[in-house]
Amino acid sequence: MPATGPRTDALLAAALAVLAERPYQEFGYAAVAERAGIEVEQLRHRWAHPAELAVEALVEALGPPGSEPSDAGLRAELLTVTTRLAHEFAVYGQALVGLLAALRHHPELDRAFRERFLLPRTECARRALGRATLRGEIRPEADPRLVLSLVPALFTFRVLLRDPTPDERLAERLVDAVLMPLLSRGGTR
Repeated sequence: MPATGPRTDALLAAALAVLAERPYQEFGYAAVAERAGIEVEQLRHRWAHPAELAVEALVEALGPPGSEPSDAGLRAELLTVTTRLAHEFAVYGQALVGLLAALRHHPELDRAFRERFLLPRTECARRALGRATLRGEIRPEADPRLVLSLVPALFTFRVLLRDPTPDERLAERLVDAVLMPLLSRGGTR
């Protein structure tokens, strides 16, 4: 992993800006180097492939997915995860959607995205659902995998259509109107 520090932060910010402005097919060392005002070789020295740079820029901007154990209940845990995802899509939606669109055509991007971005966030949500299952809050026939795909699918759709940006209110409505009825024994709060 590249060294951290102000210069690395500036390079990652430049990479994120390029991702937000252009499709991934136009993302590369040259575009980021131009944006950062450096030589391409400086990027090649730090990142073996542009896909690694792209994913690291996104992961570093978003920070760790985190979800500390909570005894607040299923709704509170779902709200925490969904609100965080809404914020991520509100701020970095264009970059996220651009990367998602490119995954199937760029295996190196797909690998890096799954390892560094998707798996940690999916694991965070799975832990939250696991805690709720242990507390007896989730119906046995509930499909957590379906639930884990609904939220990012809706937020991606919103970003693509430039529909209202995902926000805290949408996250709460999604939890109460869709996720809780799908998962909880009571069907609601």
